[in-house]
Amino acid sequence: MDKKNTQQVGIIGDGLTGKLTAIALFRLGYGVELVGKKNLKTQQSIASISISHDSYNFLKQLNIHDLDKIANSIYSIKLYENSKDHLDPDSIFYNKTKKVPLSYIILKDKLSKELDKEIKKLKIKKVYNPKPYALTIDTINKNFKQKNINWDYQEDAYTFIIKHEKLLNNCSRQFFLQEGPLAFLPVSQNQTSVVWSISKNSDLSKILKDKKNLESYLNTNFSIYKKIKLNSKIENFSLKFNFLIRNIETKKIIIGDANHRIHPIAGQGWNMTVRDIKKLYEIFKSKKKYGYDYGDYSLLEEFERQTRVNNFLFASSIDLIRKIFKLKNNQFSDLRKKGFRQLDKFPNIKNEIIKFADQGLSL
Repeated sequence: MDKKNTQQVGIIGDGLTGKLTAIALFRLGYGVELVGKKNLKTQQSIASISISHDSYNFLKQLNIHDLDKIANSIYSIKLYENSKDHLDPDSIFYNKTKKVPLSYIILKDKLSKELDKEIKKLKIKKVYNPKPYALTIDTINKNFKQKNINWDYQEDAYTFIIKHEKLLNNCSRQFFLQEGPLAFLPVSQNQTSVVWSISKNSDLSKILKDKKNLESYLNTNFSIYKKIKLNSKIENFSLKFNFLIRNIETKKIIIGDANHRIHPIAGQGWNMTVRDIKKLYEIFKSKKKYGYDYGDYSLLEEFERQTRVNNFLFASSIDLIRKIFKLKNNQFSDLRKKGFRQLDKFPNIKNEIIKFADQGLSL
């Protein structure tokens, strides 16, 4: 077979992960095909994603235009331990020196449309039948025989958008409640995305099935947002931890949620994926001039070596945070509250936490 015809990268899955990977490798001059499903109806989503400042800069580096138009900048993050009083946060994170956002909140569908525009502009080929590629990058892996670490949190995440009176809406708020962690993620000055994780057997799930009851609950308990109205449908999904033992095979890499899925408590799932794509981009950029075969196993091993341990430790850290905050003992709650408040006395530790959330681990 003519090597010229096989030196292509096939990216399986045309979701956010597949699209961004295709753009990144195309920017390096690699032949790329994006493999999707024919006649698949795209379901609209109201989910939001949190993008760290480092991830945002990588997207800008790839010339993803209009990010500033669809992304809402987050300059502070406030944490509340078992309290609904927005005036009394237990800890506040913000960047005192650089005066840059900590993160950005973007609606998933809006980012998807921006990536689609760039793919069309770059004329990246989309196909519906995969073929032998020099390298396959799988974003939807369905091989359930692969060894992995996984467990079920026995929780459901509910996400929806609320509309409220205008306010300076550049602060994310995370309430660690007895019922489960509830996050308010601003998407505009009068709209906020809500992500609420609760136990499967919780009575609160009844509130989420009734629009009026939900609006009443939010208006009663979270007065920072005035005249709250539900402004979308409610999506929900089961929460599970999953981490592949290995994410490379001969001429194949598995990335995205197919590789690692974590609890949304810290909003880091998409950032883990972007960091993987960025690392892949950097490795292939550094090796391209040497004429490596796209699927050379040494390149894949280098990618795994530079991401595997870091990702596992990062994912385990997020999981540990969830387990700590799942404890519903009053004594533990008091200890967590004291721990939050003590952070203000140790600015260096807070800066390291900000760096950890922004860039992940780098060992």
